[in-house]
Amino acid sequence: MPSPLPPTAPALSRRLAAATRSGISATRAGLSGGRAQFGRIRHHARDMFAPLIHLGRGLRREVAWARAWWKDAPADKRKAAAVGAALTVVLLYFLPFGPLLALGGIMAGAAWMGRDRTPPPPPGPPPGDGRLQAVYNGLVPHLADDHDPAALFTPGGDYKKAFEHHEFDGDRLTRLELRYSPYFTDDDPDARARIERVVEAKAGRSREYLYEWDTENNKLTVAALAPLPGPVPAQHYVTAPCEIVLGFTDATSTNRLIPVALDPADPAAVCQLPPVIWRTGTRTNAPHLLAVAGPAAGKTTLLRTVALQALRDGDVIAVDATGSGDFAYLAGRPGVLRVDTTAEQVRETLTWLRGEAARRAAAIADAKAAGLPVPEDARRPLWVLLDEPAELGGGAAGDLFELLDLPLRLGRTTHISVVATARPAQLDRLHPGLLGETHTRIVLGGMDEAQLYAALGAAPGIAGGEAMPAGRGYARFGAGAVIRLQTPYTPDPLEDDTPDADRRRILDLLPAAGGLAEGSGPGSASGGSVPSLVKSL
Repeated sequence: MPSPLPPTAPALSRRLAAATRSGISATRAGLSGGRAQFGRIRHHARDMFAPLIHLGRGLRREVAWARAWWKDAPADKRKAAAVGAALTVVLLYFLPFGPLLALGGIMAGAAWMGRDRTPPPPPGPPPGDGRLQAVYNGLVPHLADDHDPAALFTPGGDYKKAFEHHEFDGDRLTRLELRYSPYFTDDDPDARARIERVVEAKAGRSREYLYEWDTENNKLTVAALAPLPGPVPAQHYVTAPCEIVLGFTDATSTNRLIPVALDPADPAAVCQLPPVIWRTGTRTNAPHLLAVAGPAAGKTTLLRTVALQALRDGDVIAVDATGSGDFAYLAGRPGVLRVDTTAEQVRETLTWLRGEAARRAAAIADAKAAGLPVPEDARRPLWVLLDEPAELGGGAAGDLFELLDLPLRLGRTTHISVVATARPAQLDRLHPGLLGETHTRIVLGGMDEAQLYAALGAAPGIAGGEAMPAGRGYARFGAGAVIRLQTPYTPDPLEDDTPDADRRRILDLLPAAGGLAEGSGPGSASGGSVPSLVKSL
């Protein structure tokens, strides 16, 4: 019986097997690397000798053509060709540089014969042809008219008849210009809305579109708008006195850019964004602002944004008609004259404000009549923030609005600006004087076309997009055009769910807590008899 294997035999077998597998793997890797290296050498060689390959292919084709001609030609043509070739050779021999010219002619012919004769692929449909036809087919039920002599929109028709110009970004339609029948009722808002809904459905609902209706020439231009920047953290903006950054808009809506820090924790993360700037004081014809927004649309955030910037060079009076305590963080800050929450407090404040407006107007008139500079206390900006004043209640609210009449009318002269907010359902309850004097309008959140027209005084001409996030909307200054708006991110620093970093950032933007300047505010010697300067929540 054979002796058993030594104890080291299994280990030795495993080492041999492992070494064999390693050798096989190395051999495979070497072969693979060699094939790859050979492929690269072949590719480079093909590029290097491409002219010679081209000429060689042409010479072969020349020889094949000559052989085929000699084979198919009759005897008399062969004899004539032979005689002509012999005479050509003799003539080239005696001409200066004749052999070189002959060689050059042969090479030129070879270059021509060696060209790539692969037929180009058949042309496919133009980019976006299917999408444009889909838009056209969707518009046919709304724009087809049997009385239209041009028959621009017909079932089964071609979009090229009606679409004059179009632009694509990849496969996404970015601009479209079309003509429509002169019999289409383009002055009907409902008819326009139907066309806009079809375009959004066929071109993509995730974007906003600007519609320009040229009713004189029966043309419609649709342009896809680039997305606005996301909510920018509140910060100190590079602006002049009496300029308030309400938010940011499209680059085509303003001719100004300001540096903005997208991440307050990283000072290097600064970019240039187009701002929506509201100018107050004597340099504007729209010193008062009305913001219309639904619940959680961002109107109180807008007031916080205005307050933080107004306190840099002016005074602020905050009126919280809802009693939610959204302005409690302003109490006790320098420049904050008063924070009101009840109708009685508001009456005291507005009574003082009426007297203050009259005092400022008289002081300015006397200074100009005497040729003297206007006193500082008569031209220091004063901002009155009214959060949903329609909630003050019935007849009392009407009396309170009467007290605002003089500050509203003299706001531009006396440097007094009123910022009011309202919900869409509260517009009918606001005093006509307030509606008539607030020529700067802002709408935040989603609204129907009738509500937008009532709030802005004009249709924005912009539709589409998904549900608007908080702080998104439109702005209009006086009789100007309606522009898009994204307000800054300005949370309430006293809310429990506000992150600590945002809370510290907002509190750092406020003036350090302390007393008010003497001789200013309700209760000072200049107006009113309110016993205290500040009544906080």
